[in-house]
Amino acid sequence: MARIEGIDPKQTPFPMRQVFKKVRKMLGRDLTPQKIAARVPRVFWAYALTEWLLGQKAKVPQRLRSLVLLRTAVRVGCPF
Repeated sequence: MARIEGIDPKQTPFPMRQVFKKVRKMLGRDLTPQKIAARVPRVFWAYALTEWLLGQKAKVPQRLRSLVLLRTAVRVGCPF
């Protein structure tokens, strides 16, 4: 459980909602770290840009990378 409550994606500006929609489509739900970062737009966009750039540079296909990240999070007990 996060100490800081995340913002509801429906209360965010339109471009942020589009990012939430894409993540929800890829992973099936909204991520808590993303909702918390959305409270400060600069942090949210830096986070989104960093993730996008890392995904572009990966030698591994994006789908496989997402599965590995989720599996790792589950194994270490990450709550999101």
